Amino acid sequence: MVSERELLPDLFWGADRASLRGQLQTVRLSRRQLGLLTVASVFSSFDVAAGRLHWASWLAAALFAFAAWTTWVIHRHNPQALWYEGRALAESMKTLAWKYSVRADPFTPPGDERDPDALYRLQLGDVLHTFRRSRALPRHVDSGITPAMRRLRDAPLRVRHDVYLRERIRVQHEWYTVKAARCEVNGRRAGRLAMTFPLLGILFLVLRAGGWSPFDTLGFVSAITASVAAWAQLRQYSPLAAAYRVAADELELIRVQLASLDLDDPHAEHLWSQLTRDAEDAVSREHTTWQARREMRV
Repeated sequence: MVSERELLPDLFWGADRASLRGQLQTVRLSRRQLGLLTVASVFSSFDVAAGRLHWASWLAAALFAFAAWTTWVIHRHNPQALWYEGRALAESMKTLAWKYSVRADPFTPPGDERDPDALYRLQLGDVLHTFRRSRALPRHVDSGITPAMRRLRDAPLRVRHDVYLRERIRVQHEWYTVKAARCEVNGRRAGRLAMTFPLLGILFLVLRAGGWSPFDTLGFVSAITASVAAWAQLRQYSPLAAAYRVAADELELIRVQLASLDLDDPHAEHLWSQLTRDAEDAVSREHTTWQARREMRV
C-alpha cells in the first residue's frame, strides 16, 4: 500500500525541513528576546543607590543590550519568513501531488484529452515561479512525479479511495483537530496571564505606595504583559484555532461523502474527482493563510 511519505516528491520534504528550521529559530530567538526584556525590567525596578548606579542597573543595561542584539539577529535573518514560506511551499506541493495521484479535478480520469503529466508540470512551474526567490525553495532536488504517485494514479478507484481516506483525509483531520485544541488551550492560558499580571501590578503598586515594597513594578509588569501579548501574537493562537476547526469540520463532511460514495456507480470516477478536489481545496484554504503571511513579510 502507498504511504504519504513515499508519495511526496523531494521538494516537499526540503521545504518542510526549511519551514521547521525557520519555526525553531523564530521561537527560540523570540523566547530569548522576550525573556531578556522581562528579566531586564525586573532588575531595572530596583532603586538606584544614592550617588551611584546600583549593580542591578548595570545588569539591566547588559540584558537590554543583549535583547537589542537578539532583535537585530531576528530582523537580519528573518527566520519567520522562512517558516511561513516553507510551510506555504510544502503544502502547495502536497496538494499538487495528491491531486495528481488520486485523479482529482483537474487531473481527471482516463479518456480525458488533457495530459495529466503536462498539467502537473504546468502547475508545478507556477509553484516554483511563486517561490523562486524564497530561501525555503531547496535547490537541486527532484520535484517531479514520484513512482508512488504514478503507481497510485494507475491503481483502481477502490485502491485510490482507501489510500486517500487513510493517508490524507484521516491524517489531516486528526492533525487539524489536535492543533485546534492545543491552540485553544494555549490561547486561554495567554488570555489569563494577560489579565493576571496587571492585577498583580496594581497590588505591587499599592504595596510600594504604602512603603512596604522597594520595587518600582510598573515597568516590570508592563514588560511581562507586553511579552505575553507578543508571544500570543507570534503563535497566532486564536486565528489558527479557528482556521483549524473550520478545516477539520470541512474534511469531516468530505470524509462522510467519500466514504458513502458508490464505487460501482458508472459516474463514480467523475464524482470522485470532484470530491477529492473539494477536499484539497478545504486544506488549501487553511494553508493559504501561510501564503498570505509570507506575502506580508516580503
